[in-house]
Amino acid sequence: MDPNQSLDVNQGNEILEHVQNDSDEKFTLDEKKRESLKREFNSIIQKAKIALFPMTSTNTKLLDWDFWGPLFLCLILGLVLSWQKNVENSGTIFIMTFSIVWIGGLIVSLNSQFLGINLSIFQSICILGYCMLAIVLAAIINLFLGFLPTIFHVVISLLGAGYSTYSKYIYYCYFIF
Repeated sequence: MDPNQSLDVNQGNEILEHVQNDSDEKFTLDEKKRESLKREFNSIIQKAKIALFPMTSTNTKLLDWDFWGPLFLCLILGLVLSWQKNVENSGTIFIMTFSIVWIGGLIVSLNSQFLGINLSIFQSICILGYCMLAIVLAAIINLFLGFLPTIFHVVISLLGAGYSTYSKYIYYCYFIF
């Protein structure tokens, strides 16, 4: 900045008002806690719908990464798997599920970075976490249909894992090409 040039404070205020009027984002520092939680919950639901139905939406909402949805899905999966019948070490199953999901997500995200996918590590973990919804739904179905023979549980689990993989594939192909 030139030392002979003066700074006009009114010009700075005009620029700030222009930025605030043009911005689509709402400033959330003055927002009430209830409104903030409602906004976050609606965002989680919206992203879960996008991950569950990948072909119906070309929305890039999953690029606005957050870890709330993947965290809740991981917690639900760990709880459901630890509530299965005849499980002696349910705490160990919960911890292993949680660790495998997050460490595996980090490894896959780093691998996608090395392969040149134009996503940040956080965006990649967010997409992987939300696309895990099909696996969580399959685990919940298996929990409530515990009276069925094992072959049905295997088929339901494979369908959930297959759909989850398909959903992740759709999103990664969208960002590659």
